[in-house]
Parts: sequence; C-alpha cells; structure tokens
Amino acid sequence: MSNINRIRFYLLSLLVILSTCFPSRALAQFASGVEATVVDSTGAAVPGAELIFVNQGTQVAQRATADGQGYVHILQLGPGKYRAEVHASGFKTWQQKDVSIEGHDVRTIYPKLAIGEQSMTVDVTAQAEMVETTKGNIGRTLETETMKESAMVGQNVYASVATLAPGVTGLGDASGNISAAGSVGTNSFSAESGFQINAAGQRQETNEYQVDGTVVNGNSRDGVVNITPEPETIQEMKVTASTFSAEKGRQSGALIELFTKPGTNRFHGMISEFHTDKTLTSRTEFQKDVPKYNRNDFGGTVGGPVWKDKTFFFGSLFWLRSILGSTRIVNVETPAFTNYVTTNFPTTLGAQFLSKAPPKNAPTSNFLTVGQVKTAYGSSYAAPAIPNDLVAMGTATINVSPISNGFQGHLRLDHNMRQGNDKVFFSMFRNTTEGESADGRPVYSYINPNATLYAKFDYLHTFSSRLVNEIGVSLTRNTGNQPDKIPSLPNIYYIGGITDTFSQWGPSSWTQNNFIYQDNISYTRGKHSLHFGIDVDRQQDLDDFTNGLVRPFFYFLNVLDFAADHPFYQGGPVVDLATHTTAHNLYQRVMMLYLAPYVQEDWKITSRFTLNLGVRMDYFGRLSTVQNGRNNVAFFTPGAGATVADQIANGSMQTRNASGAATINAQYRFAPRIGFAWDVFGDGKTSAHGGYGLFSNKVGEYAYVNNMRTNPPGYANPALSIFNAGVTLANFSYGTSNSGAQGFAPPPGISYTADAHGGLVGTRTAVGGIDPNLRPPLVHSWALGVQRAIKGFVFEADYLGTSSTDLYLQTDVNRYAGDYIAHAGSSTRLNTSFNAVTYGNNAGIANSNLGAFGVSRSFSRGWTMHTTYTYGKSLDYTSSNDNGVGGGQAIFDAQHPERQYARSDYDTRHRLSADAVWNIPSAGNGLLHTVTSGFTLSPIVILQSGRPFNVYTSATYASGGDYNADGYGYDVPNAPTFGRSLNADRSAFLKGVFKASDFGKPAAGREGNLGRNVYNGPGFVSVNVAIQRAFNLRFLGDAGKLELRGEFLNAFNRVNLSQPTGDLTNSTFGQSTGQYMPRQIQLVGHIRF
Repeated sequence: MSNINRIRFYLLSLLVILSTCFPSRALAQFASGVEATVVDSTGAAVPGAELIFVNQGTQVAQRATADGQGYVHILQLGPGKYRAEVHASGFKTWQQKDVSIEGHDVRTIYPKLAIGEQSMTVDVTAQAEMVETTKGNIGRTLETETMKESAMVGQNVYASVATLAPGVTGLGDASGNISAAGSVGTNSFSAESGFQINAAGQRQETNEYQVDGTVVNGNSRDGVVNITPEPETIQEMKVTASTFSAEKGRQSGALIELFTKPGTNRFHGMISEFHTDKTLTSRTEFQKDVPKYNRNDFGGTVGGPVWKDKTFFFGSLFWLRSILGSTRIVNVETPAFTNYVTTNFPTTLGAQFLSKAPPKNAPTSNFLTVGQVKTAYGSSYAAPAIPNDLVAMGTATINVSPISNGFQGHLRLDHNMRQGNDKVFFSMFRNTTEGESADGRPVYSYINPNATLYAKFDYLHTFSSRLVNEIGVSLTRNTGNQPDKIPSLPNIYYIGGITDTFSQWGPSSWTQNNFIYQDNISYTRGKHSLHFGIDVDRQQDLDDFTNGLVRPFFYFLNVLDFAADHPFYQGGPVVDLATHTTAHNLYQRVMMLYLAPYVQEDWKITSRFTLNLGVRMDYFGRLSTVQNGRNNVAFFTPGAGATVADQIANGSMQTRNASGAATINAQYRFAPRIGFAWDVFGDGKTSAHGGYGLFSNKVGEYAYVNNMRTNPPGYANPALSIFNAGVTLANFSYGTSNSGAQGFAPPPGISYTADAHGGLVGTRTAVGGIDPNLRPPLVHSWALGVQRAIKGFVFEADYLGTSSTDLYLQTDVNRYAGDYIAHAGSSTRLNTSFNAVTYGNNAGIANSNLGAFGVSRSFSRGWTMHTTYTYGKSLDYTSSNDNGVGGGQAIFDAQHPERQYARSDYDTRHRLSADAVWNIPSAGNGLLHTVTSGFTLSPIVILQSGRPFNVYTSATYASGGDYNADGYGYDVPNAPTFGRSLNADRSAFLKGVFKASDFGKPAAGREGNLGRNVYNGPGFVSVNVAIQRAFNLRFLGDAGKLELRGEFLNAFNRVNLSQPTGDLTNSTFGQSTGQYMPRQIQLVGHIRF
C-alpha cells in the first residue's frame, strides 16, 4: 500500500470511528426541533426557564432548560402539531398551541414572559406565516392540507405537487413520458419511477428521494425512486431546491422528503375509492376516440394507540386495478407492402416478421411509395423487385389498452420509552405490480411483474439533555422479470423510416438490494449544536439478462432491404470465448459501497443569526465491482498517446484489479458547506438566508455497466457492418433459432481468438469502458433568499445557481470525422479491433442560474395559497448521464463534446405555478347553511414556456446523412435561411413548423452550423382543480365524514403538445405527434372515522 493510500485509509477509518463514538445529529425521522430565547417584558433574558414541548396527537412531552442567556432548544422531534409551555419562577406560564414542526427543520418561537404567578397562563396564538430563521436552505414544505386536498395525477405525489417549490421547474410527469393521457401510467405502485423535476436548473438524475429520513433512490439508475407512498399515508412533503447541510444532500438536485403519518392517542382511519375511465377522459388531437380505459384504486388506512401515550400504529392497504389507454403515432409498413412481400418473398425472414408481428392499425397518412423510399433512404444493395408505385409505409395512429394492476401495504409503529426520551420506530412498505408493456405490434406486448419491499428500523436513545444517539437500518429490495414473445426471431432495432420495429428482451430477471446503516449522535452546549454522523450503503444489482443480451439484433437501411433480408449491421449473438459457442451464462453481479461520514455545526451566534458549518466526505470506493457469474468484467482502457484519438486507437481490454472494480483509484471527495439564516428584526417575520456547498453526485451503475456486460476476454459481442472493409452479406448470420435466445448462430467463420487489444481476430466487437481514474461529478451550489411576513402572507425572493464539472459523459468514442470519406464509404475506426466503444469519462459540464419570486400564506382561517414565478437558464453539453436507457449519449463529435454546449433539454426560461386550498364558508342559516357547507376548492395552475429541441439527422452516410462521416448517425444540419429563431403557435406544431428541405447539408466531413437545442417547443398551460363536499357522519365519531371529490385535470382541456420530431429523416419531422394529458376527471370518495 502506497503512503498516499495509507493516509486515505487511516483518515477514512478515523472519520468512521469519530462518527460512531462522538456527537452527531438525529436521523431525519426525529431530526426536527424547536428553539427559543426566553425574555421578559423588557427584553431581558430569563435564565433557567423550562420549556415543555408536547405533541398534541400523542401527548408525549419533552423538556429543556434555558441557559444563562435564556436560550433553549429541543431536538429529536418528529413532524406534527405541538403545544409549547414556558415556566419560570416569578412569571406567568407562557403557552402557545398548534406550533407546526416540519420535517428536518428547527422552528423558532418567541416566548415573552409577564410577571405574575405561574398558576396564571398567557396564551399566544401561533403565527401562521413561517419564514426560514435557522438554515440557509431554499425550498418548501407542502403542508397536510395541501397534500390532502390537491388534485393528484394518478394518486402520485411526486408527479402532482413536487414541482410547486421555489427553485424547481419541470412538469413532474413520470420519467418525462408524454405519450400517456391523464393518469395513465402514473400511480403509487411502481418499483422504479423517475420524474421530470429539475431543481436549481439541474438534471432530474441529481434528485434525492427520502421516506422517513432514509434514501429510497434506486441503485441502478440515477434519480429514480423505489417507493412512492399513497397520498393518504403522507403527513407532509418537503421539497428543497438548495440545501447546505452536511447531514443532507447526498445529491445536488431536489431533496424530496416524505414523512408518513403516525398513530395518535385516538383511533382514526379512512376507506377510499378512486375512479376514472374512458367516459371521463377527453380525446387528444391525435385520437378519433379515447382508447379503452378504466381505473379503480381502493383501500384504506387505520391508526391509533397500542398503549396510550406510549405506543402507536398506523397502517394502510391499497389496490390498483386498471386498463390503461394511450395513443401512439408511429411509422409502419402498409398492408399492401406486407401482402406483396409475403406473397413474392415467402421464404425470407422479413416475410416472417411482417406476417407474425403486424402493426395493430394500418397507416393513414404520410405515405411513401417504394420509389420514394429508395430516394429518401438509399441502400448499398440492389433493390428487390417490388413495383415503384406500391405504397410501402406511412404514419399510423395506434390505440393501446394494457392492464396495470398493483398493491401497496404499509405499517408504521412508534414506541416511546423513558417519558419520551427514548424512541423506537419501524416502517414497512410492500408493493407489487403487474403491468403490461404495450407495443404497436400486439404480439410483442407482455406483462411484467415486479415486487418491492422496504423496511426500516430506528432506535433513538437520550443519554442526557445534551447527548442523544439514533441508529437506523433499512432494506429496499426490488425484483422483477420479463418474458419473451417470439423466441425464434432475432431483434430488429432499426429500419430506415420505420419507428415501430421488432424487438424483445426476455426471458430475463433482476434483483436489486439496498442496505443502509445510519448512526447519528447529537451534542448541544449553549448556542452550539455539534453533529457527527455516518451513512453506509451497501448496494447490489443482480441481473440475469442472458437472453436479452444474447439475442442478436440487426439494422436495415430501409424497409426494402428488410423485405429482402439485407441487413447493413449485425450485433451479436454474444459468444463465450472459452467454449466457442453462443453464451449461456451472463448473470451479472454488480456490488457498490457508499460511505459518508460528516460533521455539522449549527451555531446560534446571536438570538437573530445562525451559522451552519459542515463538511461531508462522500466515499464511493472503486465505484463498483462488476462480474459475469464469478468472473470479473474487463473494461476498455485507453492506451498511450499524445491525443485522445491516439489513446483510443491504442486502447485495450483490461481488468482493473482482482475484485473486478470499475476504477483503479477510490472515489471520494470532501464537500464543505456553509449556510446562514438571519432573523433580521428578531421577531420571525423578516429573514435573509442562503449558503454555498460542494456536492459529489453518484453515477448509477446502469449508465456504464449496461455497455460492458458482454466485454471480452470472457465474452464477445461481434459486430458486423456492410460499411467495414471486406464485409459482405455472406458474413452475416441473419436467421432464426430453434431454442430461444441462446440458439442463434454466431456469424460464420468467427474467430474465438483474442487479438493484442482484446478484441476478436477478424471480427470487430462492441465493447464498453470507463475512465480508470473516474472522479465523482462535482457540483458547486449556491443560493440567497429573502423572506418577509406581512399580515399572514410571506413574500419571498430567491436566487439559485449551480456550476457542475466532471459530469459523467459517455458515447461511442471509437470514431472520427471523415472516416467514411477517407475510406470510400467504409469505416476503419480509430481502434480497428472494435466496433462501437461506449466509453464514460468526466468530460461533461453544466451551469445554471435561476431567480424565483413568490408569495404564500400558510393554512389559517380555512385557506392557504402559494404562488411562485421562476426565471432561469440552464446550459450543458448533454442533459443526461445515459439518455435514460443506459446507452451512449448523442454526441456530435466524440472528441469535442464542448462544441455542443447549449441550452439544456429541460431549460425553462419562464414558469409560473400557483396552488391553493380554500374551505368555502357556508352561507346563511338553516337549510341554506346545510346546503352550502362542507365545500373545499383546491386549484393548481402551471404555466411554463417551451423547452428547447434539437434538429438533427439519424441517416447513415450512405443515405445522405452522417454529415461528418464518422459512422455515428447523429448530426446537425446548417441553419436555414429564416435563422435560429422560431415563432409558432400550436396549430403550426400540428402541421409542421418547418420542412426537412429548409435545412441545408454541410460540406462532406463537416458538422452543420445550426447548433444544438436552438428552437423552442410548445409551451405548457394546465389548471387542475379539485372540488370536494364533506358530510358529517356523527355515528362514526367526531372525525366521521363522507367526502366526495371531483378532480379535474387540465380542467379547461388545453391542448399541450409534446416536442416536435427533430429527426430530419422522419416523415413527421417538425410536427408534434403527442400530447400531454387532455382533460380528465377523477372521482374520489372517502369515509373517515
């Protein structure tokens, strides 16, 4: 071990020991608190005053004594409503009820004692408006009333209300998927969900999700969440756009915290029914009729005491039964073309595909004849004998109605010991889903079962009034599998002009395990709160993707070549270099370890000013260990050379160490953070707060492992291209299998001998790699906010900024501009041993600046409201770690990614959001009062300017695309004569805002001058409204109610179009072919007791 590595090892060990043996702060489940400076009527401090803080639901009380300056605080509180009492000799008792404590926050109260007997009480009303007086964070807590009354798209809190916080943009839709109608595909049961939520101008992949203080992000993909609690199980939701605490913020994006409901001293519960269907849903611009659709969610909750004042429970059971409905706009072959091929070429594989897997509907527009296909897409083969006037393809509108069923069960237990000084907490969620993945070709549709288990245990022990320790352990486990549909056929991933191709992945299965250990202690002395802690994550991704990986895939330049069995590219089948056969055991084991010791100091310098100082060390080890079975996976590693091109040309396959680690060096970084909060006048009504911090984001293993699962020397994924010198049609093994995915024949004459670079002699293979010295992505984040409370309202102005370097960027690096020109239409690549080399490094950067201005009113006197306007700009090289699919990113020039530095895909220049809850007052007396009472109105309004989209071509060099001739089908054209601005209304996006002929081709071997993300897509306007009527049911007790609610999503049925097609080769280029949800009505009924 080198001296440097010894120093790192000893330093890490010391931090771990310190974190478990010395003070640190409680976990987020009990990490809230209250503070006060007790004064008399003259403003003088009252030392020795006793603060008693009582949970109004459980009556569990905690006590603390003021120091010599009158300062007192209590930590280790859970979210909820509390009663504060302050007692001091010679003074009247001061009491304040309904003090709202939010999750992971410290609330300041302002007790002023009057002279008198303690037996006399002075009651003070808790102020409704809340400003930030203890931390520098920028964000918002969505209170119970908002969570309870707002219209929830598909009963999913992340998709519905997470973007309502200041500094947050995005539409919240699941995975950015805009093809669904209303709540189609959006629910609370899914095992892995991502949401279009962008905090402080950052990628959604940087978001962190927590439930009751524990991270529930998935381990394979960045920014996805494994657990989405049903709305009725949530007490509050906190969304922080910028956080500067070392205890929080593993990720630099939005910190989204959910806190579940606890039991109380009173039994309470509810049963519910949620329904929507085809008749309650409007059609989109692209539908003649709404597809078959029906959805029912039903279930209930119950909570109460197990042992009064000590032990409480809360549980829930919910089910989903639905038939979803969505519409796809796709380019497919015509029935006439299929009939001609199957009649005249009956023995071809193309005929088998066309007859076994036809599209559900025939095309109805954008028709191309055989002659037009030849002109538009070209070919390296002689065209088959098919009449030029035969209509070959067109655009079809396909309605699909797959099933989607689910279950979610939840149990929470809270136990208090030693007068509430010790606490035990247990929480569990169990989710199952049975979803059908719909395909425009019905034979490829399949049902995909998944299951998720989440369990957490916390123990909090109070050693003294100054020293508290909390330990937490949790497990999140996801399992799933996917079947196959036509075992005998290979996959067709690309056919020029056809957007709905032929592919399947199964039968495959996967298991993901996340084990988390947290140990935290908190020590307070005077105005200092010193916190140490550690987070330890052990993550496993165990995938049996053998069949999905082994099945070969093919590309065709056009539908005519497809009909004639003339592919231009083949990938696979994966071969085993030891047995010289098709691979049969590609069981991947990916192991990850994350350690994060931290120290945090919250220093109350004066009664008005708090300084937050902290440092966190994020330790990722060697990123992960990657194995196929028990064999370590080798990684493509650049060799020596003066330029990047030379290094790729000299690169080879290498294992990093004996354990199969992804990187040579351990990844870690110290991340200092500083925040402040200034209570300007000392009355909790005017605040200035902000901070600065460094963050080290995680790179999800799916981003890089997915391209390395079949790397040599253990295995190889042969790749053939007709554009490679010496390759002819005879070299392809385009055929069927008699034994499923593992029965396809390798290309004829393939060699199983490795060359000097680790590739196959005589056959190029597709491989993946990662920088052996990869660093964690680094984000600088800063913010400044000002708040002022005036007559129940809080006015707020915030500035948020980020600067990100070392972002993970991966693409096919084995290419160079001019390759096809220099070699007469053939590709040699930089490294002739390999085909595509998908390689990841730290080349990415991003920058953002946002201003947010808002006004809000906390719930009081029957209503609450929040309004935020955001102005921002986000720039980057590319807007995703992996384009969401674990593949190479779309980079024009692999050696110069900086040339596409431009607006981010999610850049939002203007956004206005507003939400409210209003318990409408009843009118008059008697019958009129009865008829008009119990109504609640809850609107959510979002207006957002259009996001940028890219104009490019995916055509090959032989088809007139691939302008820079590097073999990668993603290039931008020259700017059109009308320039780089676009003023278009919605009707123009429906018809097509421009034509492919508007854009000129650059000189051969050159990239066009248009640039990336130049034009804006359609804007977005949505008004969601919930209207509820509540009826008292006294026979069910004081809380007995019947609630009937109608939720009107997109109430005014505005047509919000998706981004237009940016691919010049697509027949729908320039047109928006999808739509966000039309108007949909959700009917909800609750019986509460």
